[in-house]
Amino acid sequence: MQHAFRLYCKIIAKEIRRFVTYRTNIVAGVLAALFMLAARYALWLALFETGNAVGTSLSETMTYFIVADMVMIWLAASYGNTIGSDIKSGELAQKIIRPFSYHFHLVTEFHAGAVTSTFTRSVPIFVVALIFIGLLPPVSVGAFFVFILSALLGGVIFSLIDLIVSYSAFWLTEYWYISWFRRALFTIFGGTMLPLWFYPNWLLAICNVLPFQYAIFGPMEIYLGRVYGGAVGTILVMQLLWIVLLFGLERVIWLRAQYKLVVQGG
Repeated sequence: MQHAFRLYCKIIAKEIRRFVTYRTNIVAGVLAALFMLAARYALWLALFETGNAVGTSLSETMTYFIVADMVMIWLAASYGNTIGSDIKSGELAQKIIRPFSYHFHLVTEFHAGAVTSTFTRSVPIFVVALIFIGLLPPVSVGAFFVFILSALLGGVIFSLIDLIVSYSAFWLTEYWYISWFRRALFTIFGGTMLPLWFYPNWLLAICNVLPFQYAIFGPMEIYLGRVYGGAVGTILVMQLLWIVLLFGLERVIWLRAQYKLVVQGG
């Protein structure tokens, strides 16, 4: 465990050194993040001025997006391109026999990128939004800690779904579609692009039987205090149930994928 943690820190430190070598990356990242914040704020401001957004406020909506984006940088895994590239190049065969599991390397590399994204995206957006837009704090200290727990569970759900979708590259031999398809699923059913409270009832009913909303939307509802009491417990229980189901499915597909890799490799 201690050796794994040292390796984890070394990989993240290496990514930070590589990133800061090119200082234009930092400037470009900050400017892009601020531009997207301004565009999103202008869009939602225009919508609220029409009077069509009911049941919420501009501050609540902007808080939803900004806090959710900060969470997603660390928890919204994106392993598809790495897995697909490793399969196509043949490097996967060597990586899965290394001392540390292949999934450990996937998580570590993802977190290494999350460190740089935090400084070039999350921090600038949070500071500017806090000063000029106004962000809502958690409804209570207790709700904040439950939100953290729920967000971690949501990150596991996100990662499992991403892995399951990414494993399709073993059978389809292409991987360009993986990130697009995963993003589309969470955009439509998970509330990453539009909070589900804006959805019509028929689409909300579909979302309620799928796991996607429990990755980001569920934790954010806890943070904003839109659910309380037994409803909070229901979200946590549903997250745990989906983790068990998705983990079982991920393990089955991964075992099948390794068998296919062995057969193809002779």
